[in-house]
Amino acid sequence: MGLFQDNFAMLSELERLAAMVRDPARVHEIGADEWPLAMIACGLVTCNDPARLQENLDAYAIFVTKTTPAARKGSLAQLVKFITSRKGDGWRALLPYTLAEPEPALSRAAAMQLATLAQPSSQEKLAGVAELAQLLVARDDTPAAAVEALLSLSDMRVLPFISKLATLPSERLAALVASLNPAGNHLSYSLVLAVLTAQPGLAEHVTALLERMAAVTTAVIDLVLPIPTWSFAKPAPQPLHGWSRAEYFPRMLPTLSQHLTAEQISRLRVAFGA
Repeated sequence: MGLFQDNFAMLSELERLAAMVRDPARVHEIGADEWPLAMIACGLVTCNDPARLQENLDAYAIFVTKTTPAARKGSLAQLVKFITSRKGDGWRALLPYTLAEPEPALSRAAAMQLATLAQPSSQEKLAGVAELAQLLVARDDTPAAAVEALLSLSDMRVLPFISKLATLPSERLAALVASLNPAGNHLSYSLVLAVLTAQPGLAEHVTALLERMAAVTTAVIDLVLPIPTWSFAKPAPQPLHGWSRAEYFPRMLPTLSQHLTAEQISRLRVAFGA
């Protein structure tokens, strides 16, 4: 039975599966073929109550043990279709797929959908970005893939939310920086400079990250995304600025010069071809 049939039988099935997921005595009765829909049901039933996020993360941990990455990818695609058809309603059901998924590519995809599908609130147009960024700061198990997803949006409106990562404890931030492989856009470089400014003790970690980024950067772009995507007939990014890798390096140099050694700056000059 498809997820998108708005009829009593379908609602009844979703409620049944959600109840099973929440029942410790019955959760392990759910078969592998039922879990993709059961996870969706659990998320949708509880998504409007942020206090119940941990329930969904715990359920997702079982979901992972019962299914293959391909099954979870299919579940995510079905959930995205559901949320899109309802103009963002239920978007918080994407959080477990983002925060608890062990496959980086799938976590990254879920985070992208969450950021671009979330219904705007009266206080915040980028509601998905704001909530996810807040969780990434608050939780001890910040997934690098989710951070990379937000940075890949290339939209500088994301920076005020994601820059709060620079306030993380230095040990935790160092581990995150060491695991990041973000897109080389204006947003990503701006976050890295914010990290360096806030925690200059991470200078070598930042230098290594900038070297990795330079190796995959062809053009440094800055754009505005149509968010939420479902509210646009033909959503397309609006380019604002673009720099070559060598052109962009002088923009970073004033900040780099304050916190890096001459040797570290020399390494970056070579990496950026500047």
